[in-house]
Amino acid sequence: MFLKLIKTREFISGAHCEVWEINPISGDRLLAKVFVLNEHLPLELIYRLTVSWRGVCIQGRYCAWQWEESVEEVFVTQYLTAAQASHEEIRIEICRPKPDLPGYPDVNYHPDDFPIVLLDD
Repeated sequence: MFLKLIKTREFISGAHCEVWEINPISGDRLLAKVFVLNEHLPLELIYRLTVSWRGVCIQGRYCAWQWEESVEEVFVTQYLTAAQASHEEIRIEICRPKPDLPGYPDVNYHPDDFPIVLLDD
């Protein structure tokens, strides 16, 4: 299972984030919205995620996410616990949203018809 923690708004103390499940077969879906303090927010990489009796843990470290809805917290932890019980590996990517640019990220920065400029000295 692959998840994304997308930082939607950043503040001095932390960031509002969205937790998305990335599934190429059934489509991506938003699982929850959370607030994460800076001391609990890891670098923007991909990490192993587990669920313990305390809650969601990234690399074995408790996340202390502040959930917008308590129902979402229960649903997401039960969903992830079921995936973990089936011995499915859960990974989460900490990232920023994709910029709203046409063609991003499929922009060819080296097109074949790019003009070649020769300078004479």
